[in-house]
Parts: sequence; structure tokens; C-alpha cells
Amino acid sequence: MSTATAAQGADHEERDITVRGTRIRMLTAGSPSGAPLLYLHGSGDLGTWQPALAELAQTHRVYRPDHPGFGASDDKDGIDSVHDLAFFYLDLLDEIEAPEAVVVGSSLGGWIAADLATIEPRRVSRLALVDACGVRADDVATPDMFVHSPVELAALIYNDRDLKAAAVRRARAMEHDPGLFERYLRNQIATAHLGWNPYLHDPKLPTRLHRIIAPTLIMWGAEDHLLPVGYARRWAELLPKAETAIIDDAGHLPLVERPAAALDILRTFLGTGARP
Repeated sequence: MSTATAAQGADHEERDITVRGTRIRMLTAGSPSGAPLLYLHGSGDLGTWQPALAELAQTHRVYRPDHPGFGASDDKDGIDSVHDLAFFYLDLLDEIEAPEAVVVGSSLGGWIAADLATIEPRRVSRLALVDACGVRADDVATPDMFVHSPVELAALIYNDRDLKAAAVRRARAMEHDPGLFERYLRNQIATAHLGWNPYLHDPKLPTRLHRIIAPTLIMWGAEDHLLPVGYARRWAELLPKAETAIIDDAGHLPLVERPAAALDILRTFLGTGARP
């Protein structure tokens, strides 16, 4: 169920939907007749509409919700794990009347996307995991995101010097914006609730990944310092039929940092051609 009021942006719509009693903030764009694409965001996403999503909306109906407990969405009682959250998103697909969808997940969102695809494999037509957490790579040194300040996390996420400097400035300024800082802390608390221990992975997920039947893309920033590229290799070991694409000069958010290269790969994977 959608609310009666909806905010219309330059290239997307913002509205609230209710999923089994929980209000969820949803950003949407693209033709209503387009194939549905569900974008699941990472833990540090403060609810912005990314230009890459506007590009994908040229060929798909893009849905970008705030996870329950994150951003401007309400909390949902009973969600104590990413596995619980994956079931919630199956209910959300029912709510938007999408029998199947392309699912693109970034970081924490990639973990949710992979789990969802193991529960009801036929609901996912194609699966893209972008610098996704959710599995463990024993041989890869990994920083603990929960011990770093917003400024330190911003420096870890980006590779490009200018983008990193801009992210650090935004992180410093956030301390003087109570509303934004509250949203950041809420996201961090919700992420810790889902992935504090064991750290950002589910030991049982690898035993379920064989259930994924959708064509799968593993996309990674070559210079990701938050989840280093060794995690892409671990996903590829667990999903041997998946395609793997490493984006040069990109950090943890290749769709933000190197959108042209990342979109070329993603569009080819989705069968919609290269970037115009």
C-alpha cells in the first residue's frame, strides 16, 4: 500500500509504502511497464538517489527502498538477521506486485540480495553483487567498520583523491547536522544489530548459495579498502558460474566512483547494451 502523498524529484519519485504493517521509504523511477529492478543499499547509504540508478531507470523500473530500521523507514520487529531481512524483501516484492525482479545489492545490500536469491530462487531474474559482504574470506585483512569514525570510514570507502576529500568533508560537516548525524548513527546501530558478530557474514550462507539459479554478476572495486578485492575471489569460489568484473581505480562504491565503467558492465550483464 502506498501513501496518498508522494514527493516527485527531478528523475525519481519518493513515497512511502507499507509492507506487512511496516512503513518503508521508497524511491522509484522508470516506466511502470519496465522490468522491475530492486536496488538494495549499503549500510552507509543515507538515502540519496544515485545518478547510476537514474541511468538504470532508462531500461527498468527501479525500486530503491530504505531498509527497515535504516534511513527514513520504520523499524520492523523481529528482524534480527540478514536472513530475516531477506524474507522481508520477498514480502516487499509481493507488495510492488513483482513476481520476479533483477536484484542489485551493494555491500550490506549484496548480502541481503544473495540470501534472498537462495530462499526463492525464481523470484530473482538476475543478481548483481557489488562489493558485497555476507561471506568470510579468512586470508583477507579486513578493517572493522564499527571502530572507525565517520571521517575514517569515508577515507576507507573511496579511492579517488577528490571524491575521498569530498566524502571526508561531508563526514566532518555531518557532526553539525543533527538530523543527518542521527540517520548515520541509526544506520550504524542497525548494521551492528545485523552483522556485529559474526562480523558482516553468515557462516551458513555458503551452504545455501548453491540454490541460486539466476545469472549472477560479482562486481568489485579493485581498490576497495573496506572489503578488499579478496572477497570477490571468495564469492567467485562459492558461485563458480558467476561472472566477475573488477573495476580499476574504484573503491567500495564503483557505481558511485566509476559509474561509466560499472554501468557498461552492468548493462551488458542485464542485456540492455552498453552506455550510450
